Amino acid sequence: MAIAGTRVKSAAVPVVFLLLSAWICVEAVQVPLGSFRMPGAGFFPLGLGLTLGVLSIVLLGMNLRRPADGVTFLGPPKRSEVLYLVGSLVAAVWLFERAGFVITMALFVAVVLRVLGRMSWVKVVVLGMVSSLTAYVVFSRLLLIALPSGVLPF
Repeated sequence: MAIAGTRVKSAAVPVVFLLLSAWICVEAVQVPLGSFRMPGAGFFPLGLGLTLGVLSIVLLGMNLRRPADGVTFLGPPKRSEVLYLVGSLVAAVWLFERAGFVITMALFVAVVLRVLGRMSWVKVVVLGMVSSLTAYVVFSRLLLIALPSGVLPF
């Protein structure tokens, strides 16, 4: 028995994400935020909630300015896409300590973008490397969080 696709109003998706963002922010401010140098338990969830809210508002504005046809068809994911995603998550967990953060995240992002985003190999490799190195700089250099180096010297 195949799962039928779902019709969704195009403005409903950003509204749902905006509500989720509000809930995340409300929950985040109920725990200590700390400071930028010494973040508390609510610091990152609040930042992520605010980012999700801003992106939701941008997406909602895009939908209101130029609605496509008002309805988006969301079909079920293909079995191969799900298996690739689960496999890449398992591989990332296994590789994290062995290969290190930078290599593991570059490979994970590349696989996800290639399989789910259906991008060209050039874009996949560039985005994988840039996103992985950016995350490394933010967490390792700015926030001073120790990440596994693996086979790389840094």
